[in-house]
Amino acid sequence: MNALSSRIDPTQLHMVSRDKVAYLVHEMMFPVNKEKGELLTAATAVLFAIMSERAAMDAHDLYLLGRRILTAPSPHHFKPNVQLEALRDFAGLRANSNPAI
Repeated sequence: MNALSSRIDPTQLHMVSRDKVAYLVHEMMFPVNKEKGELLTAATAVLFAIMSERAAMDAHDLYLLGRRILTAPSPHHFKPNVQLEALRDFAGLRANSNPAI
């Protein structure tokens, strides 16, 4: 892959920092954190579909990448991430209108 390529490098994609990903998701969610759960869920689905389409990646493979970043221990991801746990709590509160986490 050359420096001018606009394609996502699969190797780099699978080596992203869990901490950096968690930080970026917080940055993305902050401006919309007061929206209703249904709207947040639909907007997230559209963004996911766009990223899957434009990155020319199978949506299920992209979902599995997200699940791995959230949960799978690995040499780079061996400790819990409080930012990711906070995002899960946020989803429980906002997307599900759940008063208890």
